[in-house]
Amino acid sequence: MKHWNKKFITVERLVITILMLLAIFLVSRKSSGDGLQPTLHDFQKRRLAALRTLEKTPSDQIQPLRLEVRTTAEQRSGVRRIRIRQHQIISDSDYSFVGYSLGPGSPESSLTAIASDLADTYLSQAALKGVRIDSLGVSIVSLPDSVRPAVRIVHPHNLRYTIYVKSPATDEQLEEVRILAEQHSPAFRIASVKQTVKGEIDYQQTPKDLTFEPPYQPGLREYLKYKRAALLARSNRTESRPPRRNEEPQLDRLHVELDPVSGARKVHIRHFNFIHDNLPILGGNDLGPSSPEHQLGALTSCITHITEIQAASREIVLDSLSVSAEALYDLRAGRPGFEHIPAWPYEIRYTVHYRSPHSYDEIVALRDAVEEVCPIYNLFISEQKIEGRIVRTDADNYRFHPQYHYHYVD
Repeated sequence: MKHWNKKFITVERLVITILMLLAIFLVSRKSSGDGLQPTLHDFQKRRLAALRTLEKTPSDQIQPLRLEVRTTAEQRSGVRRIRIRQHQIISDSDYSFVGYSLGPGSPESSLTAIASDLADTYLSQAALKGVRIDSLGVSIVSLPDSVRPAVRIVHPHNLRYTIYVKSPATDEQLEEVRILAEQHSPAFRIASVKQTVKGEIDYQQTPKDLTFEPPYQPGLREYLKYKRAALLARSNRTESRPPRRNEEPQLDRLHVELDPVSGARKVHIRHFNFIHDNLPILGGNDLGPSSPEHQLGALTSCITHITEIQAASREIVLDSLSVSAEALYDLRAGRPGFEHIPAWPYEIRYTVHYRSPHSYDEIVALRDAVEEVCPIYNLFISEQKIEGRIVRTDADNYRFHPQYHYHYVD
């Protein structure tokens, strides 16, 4: 009996030892990315295959993509609801501006769209150059002015992005890919090259007086009254506040990282998270809007918000408000016969859909006032200087931890 117990104990120890060795083997293979868990390099191979297939596709079989977005101001809250095909993103003000902080602001979204597109394009250009990428993240920031400008600049400027990358490639190879990413990133080019943006008005006059007796459901008219009160309060605070020092803000509140399995970009804007992805033709899974689409959405969201602000300031009544925009994006840009086509969205048009009891001339004046100060509209029509740099490290080491930051101060 004792003999059998010793045999059992010996076999049990052998099994435990084999299981431990197997576990160590599996962990080592997993950590080395040796086939058990997909790595970013694995996705990079799939991206390269998609790009090569696109290159071989005859030009007459490719049509320009029409990017279409629409932002609607929700009636009782003023929240901006951005619709991009089947995807939806919420943009909102902070609490001091009669918002609920349900989503990021338009400038944050636009800048992060640039970072997202740079990350995506960097991976593609690295694949085309045969440069292996093991992890990739990009952050972006608008730096303070070193010298106060003579005229107030209303849009984000002095932009700087940081690429966090892990790769066996040399510094020279990574820098070469960074330059190529700037040249081929659609969202980067929209911001760095002066764009032409055409605006139109869709106007319908509504009754001057409300037809519902109290207590009616408050709509956009009521929201704009609260917006005006917030504007006046903010104006008083601004006048009494001492000027701020030119301190560099934290860099990683606007951050993007690539998911190694799907290649989708995980977008982090403070404590808000989104997904950017590409269409299957570009090796994506369409899990979210593309970066240029979101950038176009940020334009419509910003025009919507500034319209709310200007309407409240001018005491203009609005019964409904939405902004639609469209642009063309041609994947054949640069090919023989298509050298004149921009490699970024072009023919950008937006339409503001107003329903208001005010006259058409007052609405036109409102639209003109919005264009004068709208941050993203002015970002598009101005040429931006955008600096970039590479840091060879894991992006997670530099990420801002959003649980400690709940709303921003503009």
